[in-house]
Amino acid sequence: MKGTKTVFKFFTIVQYRQEEAYLSAMHGRGWKLSHVTFPGFYHFDRCEPEEVSYRLDYNPDGIRDKAGYVQMFSDCGWDYLLDFTGYSYFRQKCAPGEGREEIFSDDSSRLDMMRRVMRHRGRTLIILFAGIILPQFFTQTVGFGGGSEVQDVLSLIYLILTMAYLTLFGVMAWQFYQYEKRLSTECPGAKGKYVGLFLLLLTLAVATGTFFYYTKRSVYSVFHEADGFTVEAKQLNRPVVLEYDLEKDSRIAVRHENDGGTLHVQIEPESGEPLFYGNCDFTLEIPADGRYRITCSGRRAKGTVRLTIQ
Repeated sequence: MKGTKTVFKFFTIVQYRQEEAYLSAMHGRGWKLSHVTFPGFYHFDRCEPEEVSYRLDYNPDGIRDKAGYVQMFSDCGWDYLLDFTGYSYFRQKCAPGEGREEIFSDDSSRLDMMRRVMRHRGRTLIILFAGIILPQFFTQTVGFGGGSEVQDVLSLIYLILTMAYLTLFGVMAWQFYQYEKRLSTECPGAKGKYVGLFLLLLTLAVATGTFFYYTKRSVYSVFHEADGFTVEAKQLNRPVVLEYDLEKDSRIAVRHENDGGTLHVQIEPESGEPLFYGNCDFTLEIPADGRYRITCSGRRAKGTVRLTIQ
């Protein structure tokens, strides 16, 4: 019979008691915790089923005096097992029929532990969000240097990460508010504090989405004339496609006035390879009668394109 087992489980920050109950239940079924690896793989060794209490404590400051920290719990009958993502894991055998054994003497101690978790975990998440993800989102979305397909993909990725982080902050805040309200009857101003935080997160989410929309949208006008057309763009991010019936030896002249971004013009017959693709002024002679498609494709393009058919 196999003597080890690995199980993937995910517990949020405030679900440490559910994690404790899960580990105790596994031990009762004959699987004692061996170690935990990122992002949430629990490794167990087979053992005799018995009633055992597992408890978690979050105290990074205790690492400075690890021996004294472990000894303090050992004096209370708790065996130190391991550390994982800031949590220290302890285990203690229970007498048959004994109630839940706690490592915290009161609700205030539990709340203090959870506040330590939120401070350390929240600080890391905020640094990643404010120092990397949000700046990269704005940089890739604005598209310095005119933008590119890679920047468009990265912009979308960082938008998803931004919304995911804002959602994560909201979920963490809500769970901690519920936890604080359950443990502490004396938390004046707590509701207003969390309402303000939720409004801030909502404002950031709306502002980020609005910024993304206005940066990606197209604002342009097409003016049809007897000898061609003119495209005037305040911001062009989508193709503008026009079709003309042209005769052999007709000449097409294109002139650009570029004020930013990139703009390409492509001329191709209804069937066949494109005759031209570029972003410079040019004159092209049509090789055969037929219907031709003229496409102006922009990427954050600003300026004017004038196409003349002679």
